[in-house]
Amino acid sequence: MRGFFRPSRGLQARVRRVTSLTKSELDSMWTLFESAYAGARRDAFERDLSEKHHVIVLKDVDHRLQGFSTLLRLEVEGACVVFSGDTIVAPGFWGQTALQRAFIWYLMTQRHAQPGRPVYWFLITKGYRTYLLISRYFPNHWPRHDAPLPVKESALLDTLCTAKFGTTWDAAAGLLRYAGNDAVRLTASLADVPKRLESDPDVKFFLQTNPRWAEGDELCCLARADDEFVEKTTRIFL
Repeated sequence: MRGFFRPSRGLQARVRRVTSLTKSELDSMWTLFESAYAGARRDAFERDLSEKHHVIVLKDVDHRLQGFSTLLRLEVEGACVVFSGDTIVAPGFWGQTALQRAFIWYLMTQRHAQPGRPVYWFLITKGYRTYLLISRYFPNHWPRHDAPLPVKESALLDTLCTAKFGTTWDAAAGLLRYAGNDAVRLTASLADVPKRLESDPDVKFFLQTNPRWAEGDELCCLARADDEFVEKTTRIFL
């Protein structure tokens, strides 16, 4: 499977199989990741990457790798679940939409491959920026500040988190709680919350729900890639 997307203000996105990555690309991915997360270890990074099926690779006009997002496709309780793992975009390219477009395309392929089967995005995030992606693009996402987590999605989220993260999963809080050296944290430069966003209801919700986000705790989220999602993203990007 391979997807190609037109450049977005200089960035070009491709959906690739993890096994297709070159050593040079792996080195560039690690360099980006290490610059963004304190406490990151390359062996853990590569082990996590090896568990994924696909990766969205972002390159600039000079073919330098400037971002990526890893993807794992799961079949759970009659649903197709896409888990996005390590994700990072170089700060100089924030605000571009190449990654979003490629990820939306990936979800669309899952919908078309299995018509009638629900498709979800399973996300864990230690940063409000990533949470804003789920809240901005998915009309049906959880947890959220203005609606409770439905019973069906609550059960699915618990199944996913228990299977993948074991005792790290705090179901009552909806968080992955790490201890000691297990925590990978955003660097100080990425952990800052701009004044203009402090009153944003989604940002406030994230910060209140995950008070130890700066120490590495992660909020576990689900979003449904349903007809409302298709309508909204089509309106935004087309």
